Amino acid sequence: MKTNFLTVMVVMFISVLSAVSVSAVDAHIEYARINGEIIDFTNNNELSLEVERGEELDIRVKVVADADVENFQVMGDIVGYRYSNDEHSKVHDASKTYDLTENDTKFVDLNLDVPIFMDKKYTLLRFTLADENSQSFTRDIQLHVTGIDEDDAIRIDDWEFSPSNEIMAGRAFTALVNVENIGDDDLDDIKVTVRIPSLGVQDSEFLDELEADEDETFEELLLRVPDCTEPGLYDVEIEVEFDRFNSVTASDTITVVENELCGLEEEEEEEEEENNHEDLEDSRTVISVPGSQTVTVGTGGVTYPVVISNEGKTAKTYTLTVEGAASWATTRLDPGSQVVVGSHDTETVFLYVTPLDDAEAGQKVFTVTLESGDEKKEIPLTADVVAAPSGDGTSGGLVRGLQVALIVLVIILIILGLVVGFNKMKDSDDEDDENQTYY
Repeated sequence: MKTNFLTVMVVMFISVLSAVSVSAVDAHIEYARINGEIIDFTNNNELSLEVERGEELDIRVKVVADADVENFQVMGDIVGYRYSNDEHSKVHDASKTYDLTENDTKFVDLNLDVPIFMDKKYTLLRFTLADENSQSFTRDIQLHVTGIDEDDAIRIDDWEFSPSNEIMAGRAFTALVNVENIGDDDLDDIKVTVRIPSLGVQDSEFLDELEADEDETFEELLLRVPDCTEPGLYDVEIEVEFDRFNSVTASDTITVVENELCGLEEEEEEEEEENNHEDLEDSRTVISVPGSQTVTVGTGGVTYPVVISNEGKTAKTYTLTVEGAASWATTRLDPGSQVVVGSHDTETVFLYVTPLDDAEAGQKVFTVTLESGDEKKEIPLTADVVAAPSGDGTSGGLVRGLQVALIVLVIILIILGLVVGFNKMKDSDDEDDENQTYY
């Protein structure tokens, strides 16, 4: 018992000595001004401040010396953040050391950031005043951490280009974009767009809703670098539009490398295009001809003017043949079945089609084929054949007879009129002779 009692007394004595030898720092924090708001510690009331995720805290602390003090520091800490080891600089800041004479005042500046990933909750902002020889002096402010304002609630958390940020010209790459809602409310109409403005390419992906404190990765954004793009660095823009009128952007770069096949492909394409162009120049023939005409059996035929325009670079000889008309008509080409047409010139060949006397009425289809070297064009034509008027010829003869008789009658009447006129003139002359007096 005596041993235990002596042990307790020794411990108590050491504690008393320790308490006597260690005193509080000879200064105190009077107030802190945070983003313009003054938090006064002199009234010892419980203090609280509302802050948003991601908000920067611009802090000025007023320190007053109760006695001369040497090598003191002011430290600020946001406590209760689970990633504080990873983002220590955001939740902790410390001033350099100062000396202060009794009753003097020192303003110390600190900067802290409320982490984006901090839980929405109540926690502490703690200020510590300490020197190397004394116990520390602390003051706490209660922080109410809330979600960010809705206008800035969407955050582009991360992005990645696959297979890499180095892309060969003519190849495609995928953009993976992670978007997070760090606000207090669910947000609608999320649209993510990735674009390369200088190349004029982009792709977009949509999401109907993103809940508060949730994130979403957009993985189907595919962009293709145009063929034969000049090698170099190109800016990539990432834009997230949300809640109809709000948006947030981020940027990155890709490196476009040369495609070694590009030059060869261009040469082959140019050569092929040149050859095709020459072939087109040599084979450009334009033909114009009426597609359908009506002809009556026994009244002659119809004429199809075939207009041939040679748009090529050289003169050409064209051969024309008619097929499919021999069973119901005779055909003739004028000036002939062959015609020479100069470069950028036009010639017309007339096709005469005369139905046979026994041709049946109806629509007849036949073809005019035009050939020049390897070039061959077939033009389908149509003739609507109408049967000859019916009758035995008697009525026609009667009409002609009546016409002759009418003509003869008119002639007779004219002659009679002349005879009567001459007779009247003669009688008038005789009367004048009888009444004449001679001397």
